[in-house]
Amino acid sequence: MSARDQDSAPQRVTVSVVSHGQRDLVAALLEQIAALRDPSLVLVVVVHNLPDADLPKPQGAVFDLVQLHNTRPLGFSANHNLAFRHCKTPWFAVLNPDIEFPFGNPFPALLEAMIDDDRLGAVAPALVQPGTLHIESNRGVVTPIELIRRRLPGYVPPAEPSWLVGAFLLVRSNAFCAVGGFDNRFNLYCEDVDFGLRIRARGWKIRRLDALQVVHLTQRWSHKSFRYTLTHIFSLMRLWSKIL
Repeated sequence: MSARDQDSAPQRVTVSVVSHGQRDLVAALLEQIAALRDPSLVLVVVVHNLPDADLPKPQGAVFDLVQLHNTRPLGFSANHNLAFRHCKTPWFAVLNPDIEFPFGNPFPALLEAMIDDDRLGAVAPALVQPGTLHIESNRGVVTPIELIRRRLPGYVPPAEPSWLVGAFLLVRSNAFCAVGGFDNRFNLYCEDVDFGLRIRARGWKIRRLDALQVVHLTQRWSHKSFRYTLTHIFSLMRLWSKIL
């Protein structure tokens, strides 16, 4: 997108949501987005990663709705990269289906931060768990040493995050293009870590705005399933092969 196009639509956002057969969750998220009645949210792209019928567009929704259907399951990176092909706006938002907005609309303040600082490539609200106001600490670069250090007494988290959790990201489309989007070689874990490191390496800044909060109904499948645990380990090994 050219600078001229970006200037002509400074607050237009494309939202990407991937459904892994999570029809009810995605439908609820679409209803929440519609209830925001935010004119900056002009397009929502839903990628159905498993066979499913189209979801109905919520009544009163001010956004356009595009639904894509994969012929075979893809990973986090590939799915959101696929959705980005439909992005013609200056901003691209990645949302998990399990996001809720009980604290109000975070998009205006996120957009304001991005517009005020043209070197800010990605921002995110703070993610909180249901029934709590606990905000997870900032995370440093995920290395074997960092994984050990964060479990030791007296560990002090970094003042600024090295990466932002992919459950909710607002990304400058120019920055997304500049780094080539998410790395398709990652399937389920560490895509957001890798993306944050690459976007910073290209000179863009990232920021988490803790005053803005959304609820994340975290599934943490890697804690429950051996298959997901293995996928997590392979993703870490791929990440370390790139950064160490």
